[in-house]
Amino acid sequence: MSDVSRVPNFLYIGTSKAGSTWLFNALAVHPQVALASDKGLYYFDQHFDRGESWYLSQFAGLPDRPAIGEISHSYLSSPEAPKRIAALNPAVRLLVCLREPVDRAFSDYLDLVKNGQFDGPFEQALEAYPRLLDRGRYATHLGRYLEVFPPEQLLVQLFDDLRADAQRYADEVTRFLSLDPMALPASELRSRMPAGVPRNATAASAAKAASRLAKRVGLRRLRSRVKRSVRLRNALYRPYRDDRPVIGPGLEAELRQEMADEVSALKPLLGMDVARRWGYGTREADQPTGV
Repeated sequence: MSDVSRVPNFLYIGTSKAGSTWLFNALAVHPQVALASDKGLYYFDQHFDRGESWYLSQFAGLPDRPAIGEISHSYLSSPEAPKRIAALNPAVRLLVCLREPVDRAFSDYLDLVKNGQFDGPFEQALEAYPRLLDRGRYATHLGRYLEVFPPEQLLVQLFDDLRADAQRYADEVTRFLSLDPMALPASELRSRMPAGVPRNATAASAAKAASRLAKRVGLRRLRSRVKRSVRLRNALYRPYRDDRPVIGPGLEAELRQEMADEVSALKPLLGMDVARRWGYGTREADQPTGV
């Protein structure tokens, strides 16, 4: 192993569409945190073939701070990632945020539409992109991590709580990472990447392709700055107004039924009655509508 001081001691592993961009921006301004320059290195799943030296090089130029880490929201659902992460640093601390799986899948679908990657209905997207639901099989994914890491090395939070009280959510993160608390400015107490509609589908698709190209050729810092540009985002997308899509109640009930066993299995794993929080096991009329 190279310089042990440059090995990340914390990772956000998932899930996607659960505030990872918000967390990246919040931690990026903490004086005791050093983050990899770009959100989404995806080393332990998508880019493991690049080798450990490549991965550690992403942290080589960072300042010497108590917490050094990265945010890659696909690690949670990767079968290979837990053992790979443990092989690099068995003492690493892992951050997890869970979002009700049908709501998460629909938000992921809206992101595909927003970026010009898909223009069909949600039902078709579920067939074309199995990950929309698969990423929400949290009990299965967490079970793999708990086979490798002790529970005290995982902080599992809920997206509902981030929405309800971002400051309290951030305080839980800093306590878990043994950092000083931070008072979040107003700009960090709101969503950073709201759903929206591309003003021009071709331009949105081209911007997404350019982002992927910048990542491949190593322009991560530039890519990260551009992605955080509110001006650029407003130029490419407009927020939903009365045209925001919703999931049909019949499809939502069907999908919730499909995910019910996974959600119920979280209670013995986490000691949290997540099923009750998300309205599983209640009458369909009482269940929230996915938006």
